This record gives sequence, structure tokens and C-alpha cells, in this order.
Amino acid sequence: MSYLDMLTRLGVGSAHPGGFSATLHQLQQFPLPEGSRILEVGCGTGRTACYLAKQGYTITGLDIREEMLVKARARAEKEGLAISFVQGSIDALPFADGSFDVILAESVTNFADIRATLREYSRVLSPGGALYDREVMLLQPMPEAEYEEIVRFFGFGGLLSDAEWPQALMAAGFARTETWNRSVFEEHLGEDQERNPDLLQVIDQGAILDSKVWRTSIEHDELIGRNRETLGYALFIAVKGES
Repeated sequence: MSYLDMLTRLGVGSAHPGGFSATLHQLQQFPLPEGSRILEVGCGTGRTACYLAKQGYTITGLDIREEMLVKARARAEKEGLAISFVQGSIDALPFADGSFDVILAESVTNFADIRATLREYSRVLSPGGALYDREVMLLQPMPEAEYEEIVRFFGFGGLLSDAEWPQALMAAGFARTETWNRSVFEEHLGEDQERNPDLLQVIDQGAILDSKVWRTSIEHDELIGRNRETLGYALFIAVKGES
């Protein structure tokens, strides 16, 4: 079972580094302008999208997995929210140029061709629009075999270093970049669930007892444990030029 299959079956709403606690902290530190047209890529089960919609924002959620979008639409319906959820790929966004003022991404961009995806983000942002992208990064070089194992397990398109992220963003057409809250990679799901329980999480029938789910979960924990000194994450903020 793949890592993304496991998340889908368990209906995990905040699997990104730092969990939903990190999402809330980010939104407090960087409040989104009122009236912004917001796109959340890799929206998953819609937890962040629904949170923002309840704050009065207009938001579109995109995910490549229809199974996730089914759960996202069910969440929005239970909360009485009207949110557009669209199936699509982040490296070929199904939106016109300049459609959004803000793009939110939380451990999503690494799962595709990173540089092609950043160009797509820039394309669909309006002039002066902002990208907030929390991603896993390399803190230091690692053995090739271990790198390939991480890419295989997660299904990443690749991994960039702390220094390579701003370079890739500028090459994609962004005018300014900032790296915020660099952190080491730590397990967070248990603690985050205690702090911010997801009361609308939908777990597929039989998933809790599925040995494949737990084997994948154990492999995840072991892989992260072996690479705590080489993997980290940060919030990469980039602003598109006005022209």
C-alpha cells in the first residue's frame, strides 16, 4: 500500500508537517486579505478549505484523488458550506491565468515535478498574488540509496534543499521569496490530534484493521526516524511580480 493510499483510507485531514496546528499558526502569522480568491492545492479531505470558508473566505480546493474529494465534499456539506472542489493535477492546473490571489499548499508540491508545478502556481496567480507552500526539504545531502527510498515511499517527484527552494521559486516567475519557520522533521499526528481533533474525519470501513495500512504506517515512522538529521521542512512564501 502506498503512503497516499494509506492517508486516503484513513481520511487524514492534516498529514503535512506540523499538522493542523501549523496551519492555524501560519494563518495567524500571515492573515489572508479579505476578498482574496484562494486556491488550496492538494486539499485532501477539505479540512483547511472548510476552516477558511467558515471565516468568510471564497476558496477552491483541488486534489488529484477523487476519493479525497468525496470526503471533502461530505465535510463541506456537514458544515453547511458551499465550496468548489475540483479534481486535477498540480502540474497542469485546470484554471485560467490569473484566476487566484492566494495559493495554499501543505506538503503537496514535492509529489509532482516541483519546477513545473511552481510555474503553474505562478501562472494562475494574479499579479502581486502570494504562494504559501509548506514542504519537506533536505537539510543536508544524504546517501543516494536513502534519498531514492524516501522518494519511492512517499511518491515524491523529488526533494530540494533549503537553498534550492528560493532559486526554484524565482525561476518560476516569482519576484520575492521568504523562508519561514524552518524545522526538523518530527512525528506530529498524535499530538496534533489531541490539540485539534478532527471531528469530521471519515475513515474507510475496515481501514483500522487493515494490516497493509499499519505496515505502511510503520515503514513511514521508521523511514522518518532514520532521517531526522537530513529531513526538515519550512513554509516557503513567494509573491508574484506586479507586471
